[in-house]
Amino acid sequence: MRFGLSLTDGAMVMAAFSVGLPLLICLMTLSSLRRIPRSQRIAVSALVACVTLFVSALGVFFLAGELRTGVVVGDRIAVETPPFASVSVERVDIVRAYRVADRAQEPDLAIAVRTNGTDIGSYLTGSFRLEDGRSAVLMLSGPACVVIELKDRVLMLAPDDLDGFVRALQAWGVPVA
Repeated sequence: MRFGLSLTDGAMVMAAFSVGLPLLICLMTLSSLRRIPRSQRIAVSALVACVTLFVSALGVFFLAGELRTGVVVGDRIAVETPPFASVSVERVDIVRAYRVADRAQEPDLAIAVRTNGTDIGSYLTGSFRLEDGRSAVLMLSGPACVVIELKDRVLMLAPDDLDGFVRALQAWGVPVA
């Protein structure tokens, strides 16, 4: 069963910014070409067009990855936060799992640094390091989440259907406290 993570306001702002800003810069530059000497217009236009296409392609690449973010509960748990992290977990690897109402109120879940991911407001996906030094893979869009502690890392997951995700974990044989 697959559980996805919707783009929140913060992620939508990031997507609009990463695609819209280069286009805005391109339009502003092209509108000011009259002030550039005629001999340099083609070079400036080509440079602006190339930079705009490159930055917009990066924005689309990251947006496409954010749209594929999710967790699959099947033979194993597969957490996908492309292009940042992908984790596959066997049931025997799970030390414990519990539900947290507000991750920010839990001192042992405090984030020290983002190692490879996105964090805009309450939208966090990818790899992070916790204050206590543990590695963590996050897929969050709000304060409530399910924490799955493994031997070597922590998963903090909050798909859109959090209650359904908890039921799927329990049906899979993982008790969620």
